[in-house]
Amino acid sequence: MAKEHELFLNILFRLDKEDVLRGIILIGGWCPLVYKEYFGNPVEISMQRTADLDFLVPNPLRIHKDVDVPLIFDELGFDRKVSLLDGYEKYVHPDLEVEFLTPERGRGKSKPYTIDKLHINAQGLRYLDLIQNHNMKTSYKGVSINVPEPSAYVLHKFIVSDRRKKQFKREKDIETARQLGEYLLEQNKQREKMREIYRSIPEKWKRDLLKIVKDASEKIYSYLKSAED
Repeated sequence: MAKEHELFLNILFRLDKEDVLRGIILIGGWCPLVYKEYFGNPVEISMQRTADLDFLVPNPLRIHKDVDVPLIFDELGFDRKVSLLDGYEKYVHPDLEVEFLTPERGRGKSKPYTIDKLHINAQGLRYLDLIQNHNMKTSYKGVSINVPEPSAYVLHKFIVSDRRKKQFKREKDIETARQLGEYLLEQNKQREKMREIYRSIPEKWKRDLLKIVKDASEKIYSYLKSAED
């Protein structure tokens, strides 16, 4: 994964140079790599990454500068692919595929959200408010970057795993969340943060979450149940 990691860093450097990185949030399968460095490289956090790189564009937008993001990705060797069916776009490279996501609003819509300032569109998805409302700024390889609070990342992973169409992706989401979640329970501040975030989410989300966690991790399930008291 050396080539993928180098490309990942180049993306971060370019977006940071254009002042975009501070206004978006890294989410998805590359976050554990950032958490691993943040926590001092514990063996409990996997180095495994994915070929998909996802960024959350908050709603409302935190960026006021006009930046030609498609041009940045073009210069990095990406092709912009747009679905003729629904207009969703992604940036494709032999080593990585990049997508921009944003929290779904209201009843939702079948078309992407246009982000004029960045000259991109973003796919609206449910549950991303959990990440938007609970994120933190940290540093990765010298670059300042926004990522979900680790506990928010874990809870979100569990919730959205049930919406995965492919079984292997569902299992991967659950295992990633289990591994990181059980590590967080060993850290006092992170335990409290998990309790705080869990208590803040809607009751329906809690019910859906507990159904999944019950089969995935006895430790996390027991802790979340105790957080309700």
